[in-house]
Amino acid sequence: MRWLADQLATCRGPFVILTSGTMWSDDISAGKDSWGVWDSPGRERILSLIEDRRLGGVLLLSGDRHGARILRIPRPSGFAFWEFELGSLGAHAGPAAIGAQPSMQPFGLTKQALFGECTFDTTVADPTATIRIVDPEGEVRCQVILTRSQLTPPERRPTAASENQPLSTTNS
Repeated sequence: MRWLADQLATCRGPFVILTSGTMWSDDISAGKDSWGVWDSPGRERILSLIEDRRLGGVLLLSGDRHGARILRIPRPSGFAFWEFELGSLGAHAGPAAIGAQPSMQPFGLTKQALFGECTFDTTVADPTATIRIVDPEGEVRCQVILTRSQLTPPERRPTAASENQPLSTTNS
C-alpha cells in the first residue's frame, strides 16, 4: 500500500489508470469475484487514499466478469469512481449484464465479443478521457466522455449526490 501511495503521489499526467483482474464494484453477482468479497478493506484503503489526497483523473479498469460494463462506484462523500469492465472478447456467458443498481451503471452487455478503447485529449483546458465499447465490426456500442475534473474528488465532502455525470453517453 505504501508503494501504491508513493506511485500515485508522483503521477504527473492528467489521468491515472488503475487496473484490476477482478471487479472494483460489488454490484454484479453480489460482488462474488470483486474486491468487496476478497479484500474489502484493501479496496477501501485505495479509494480513500485517492479521495483524501484528491488525486485527479483516476479511472478504474477491471475484467473477469465475462461482459462489458460501465459502472459508477458511489462513495459516502458523494463522489463516484468510474469503473470500466472491458474484458469480454471471449463472449462467454456470465452473470447478468446489469447489476443491482442500474442507475449507477450506464452500460452492460454479455455474451457478445466486445472490447474497450480508451483515448485521451490532453490539449484542452480540462483534459478528457473517452472510453468506448466496440464490437468486432467496429460499431461503438457505448461511449462515455469524462473530464479530468469529473474524475477528481471534491475538496469538501458534499452531502448531495455527486454531480460527476458523463458529458456524453451513447448506447446502441
